[in-house]
Amino acid sequence: MQKKMNNAEGAKALTLVEMVIAMAVMAVIFTAMVPVLAGVRNHWDTWEANGEVVQNARVLTDHLHRTLATAARITDVSPPWQDHGFIEFTVRDGTVCRYDLGPNGYVRFGPTGEAGELAGPVRRFCLACYDGEDFTTATVEASSIRFVTVETTFANPARLGSDKTFATRVYIRPGSFGQETPDTFEPGVALRDSVAWGGKDICIDSYRSSQGPYDSTQPGAEAVVSVNATTSQAITLWSSAIIRGDAYVGPGGDPQTGIATWGLSEITGRRASLSSPVDIPVLSAPTGLPFSGVCNGPVEVTGQQTRTIDSDRYVESISMGGHSVLVIDGHVTLLVKGTLRANSHAELRILPDSSATIYVGDGVEISAHSRLNSAGDPSQLRINLIGVGASFQISTQAVAHAVLQNPRGSVGIWSQAEFFGKIKAAGLEGGGRIHVDLDCDF
Repeated sequence: MQKKMNNAEGAKALTLVEMVIAMAVMAVIFTAMVPVLAGVRNHWDTWEANGEVVQNARVLTDHLHRTLATAARITDVSPPWQDHGFIEFTVRDGTVCRYDLGPNGYVRFGPTGEAGELAGPVRRFCLACYDGEDFTTATVEASSIRFVTVETTFANPARLGSDKTFATRVYIRPGSFGQETPDTFEPGVALRDSVAWGGKDICIDSYRSSQGPYDSTQPGAEAVVSVNATTSQAITLWSSAIIRGDAYVGPGGDPQTGIATWGLSEITGRRASLSSPVDIPVLSAPTGLPFSGVCNGPVEVTGQQTRTIDSDRYVESISMGGHSVLVIDGHVTLLVKGTLRANSHAELRILPDSSATIYVGDGVEISAHSRLNSAGDPSQLRINLIGVGASFQISTQAVAHAVLQNPRGSVGIWSQAEFFGKIKAAGLEGGGRIHVDLDCDF
């Protein structure tokens, strides 16, 4: 009996040979896993480093477009494509600022002798400048520079990462030099008669849709607002409204009397007069079929309904409400005899690679959190009001991305509503927010 018990206990124990074999197997498995884990770690480090590089590039690009584009005068610049380039310029308050590549490999910006680190690390910071007439031959003649190309190679700190080069082009905006604007001048918000704009946290600023969505934490300061009128207080701001950019009255007008800012309102850029009126042409309805045929009934979507339009239409009206969605699929032109309305979280959605040009006879009313093309490029939606006295009204936190023209009527943006794009109209009033897309046009 004792012998059997001893045999049973021995059967349960591990021998030295078995332990050695087990450890050898574990060593083989661990050896095989090390390269896999190292690859995962390297992939993660590379992905993280690429994200940092892209973010650095975006910071530098946005800063160049906000600051260099509004320079009052270029004073000095490095030779074309010098690896460690620089550019000096005077801002509107007379301060001389400079972009350059510091000894530690970071792009710096600030007043001469006081520049601070802006983005990096960078291996190359190259600039080529042009006079605005010849875009093939670079120049170092500072006084003639109107266009700057910047190439920046960012160093990638990841072991398997590669350096990335980003290029951007900065146009020194017409009007930054001299006292008048050229005949080709086209503001982001152009009115025939007047601007009456005010309220708390109200603004007109700018962004570039080609560089991504509008970032409220980094608003652009290149918005340009103009009126063709030369009357007193043709542009009036009150409360804490702000135009981040320039304001112009009509040709021959006096900006001192034609532009009025009350309370804490301000205009960050220059105040001047136009050299010639901005063209705000009267628009007419499209012709040919189906626009010269029989007018169809109203387009109505309500509740949770979704409806798609994929061809040109001539309709009585368009009405959207109650979380409904009207989808535009393809390049579509719509002629609306009456009104275009959207309320209660309704949406006009334009699919990728699609666009809508909408001619409206009576007016447009967008309210109650409704959205027009809110996820798209403003160039995808063009709204043209063709009736005499027609108005475009957007309110109550509604959002629109569009290029809007209402040459014979007014535009009203109210109650924290937001408009992204460009506007031409007879007049502008309200207290919302306008974000001028510098990349779209009329």
